[in-house]
Amino acid sequence: MAFLGDLEDFGAFYERTYPVAYRTAWAILRDAGQADDAVQDAFVSAYRDRARFRGDAPARAWLLRIVVNAALSTTRRPRPRLVAIDSVEDLLQTPVDDVSRAADHLALDGAMASLDPRSRAAVALRYYVDLDYAEIAKALGTNANNVGVILHRALERLEHELRRPDGTVVPVGEVQHG
Repeated sequence: MAFLGDLEDFGAFYERTYPVAYRTAWAILRDAGQADDAVQDAFVSAYRDRARFRGDAPARAWLLRIVVNAALSTTRRPRPRLVAIDSVEDLLQTPVDDVSRAADHLALDGAMASLDPRSRAAVALRYYVDLDYAEIAKALGTNANNVGVILHRALERLEHELRRPDGTVVPVGEVQHG
């Protein structure tokens, strides 16, 4: 029960955990507005249910499970898609390296979108938030072995989606994660 004190000052807890909560929601949803909404919903739920927190694991892991659930819930709701198009002239004036990096980033976004929400959550928690398998398992409500299977399948899918026509793979390690 060493972790019960983590929620005593909820304002400080919010300040400490908001960045990781937002990154997690954004990586799952790939939409800033929806990520904001999911994180807001998660913190409201966490605050409302803080008395039920048992303290047998870090409060951050408990919160991330709430964030993942809020984000996954959001993926089940229909949503309108807004697309912003920059001018072709601006694109032509952008250095080739920047265009290539932007194209790789768009490819990664597309590949992430091809994953089911639970797989996106696992990838986000592992590679965007840098959680270990045990922490991811708590956030997803599963076990560490299943996390390994989910991540393995997700990475295979991402590699398939990121394969270029010439057989090379977009260098994901060089793509900055939003």
